[in-house]
Amino acid sequence: MLKKTLFRALLVPAAVLALTACGGEEEAEPTASAPSTTDPTTASSSAPPAAAAAEGDKELCEAANKVGMELQQNLLDALSAGQEPTPEMFQEVFTGLATEFATIAATGADDSAVVAALTAYSEEAGKAAAAADPEAADNPAFDKATDTFIEACQAVGVPVDF
Repeated sequence: MLKKTLFRALLVPAAVLALTACGGEEEAEPTASAPSTTDPTTASSSAPPAAAAAEGDKELCEAANKVGMELQQNLLDALSAGQEPTPEMFQEVFTGLATEFATIAATGADDSAVVAALTAYSEEAGKAAAAADPEAADNPAFDKATDTFIEACQAVGVPVDF
């Protein structure tokens, strides 16, 4: 069970993110999609609000992918160096996922499905980090949060596989 959880929560995204990182670089124009404080009836915008929200959600998913990749790489480096996996290693990864995903979610729109998914995943990762046994992540609530996060990111065009 622990190996399945480790593989699903940490190793698979590393491969997916590595492939995603090799894709074409498209620079987002943050100033063009920045939210406006002017009256919407007087402002002109080339992108409707829904498109701007989707672009923001895409950036949230990409940021979460980057964090996940970094945490996974740290764990893989330790394991490659011959260290045996310990509960502390998993707690470090889950703590990182919980805190970083919460930070990323806080930058998004309150009504965003991606923000809701990031928040739910962060909460479940926090519970797993607080548990003495790393197998605490192997539960239906964590699986559901993972699936919801994957689906929310896929809906905005960011492939993830946590």
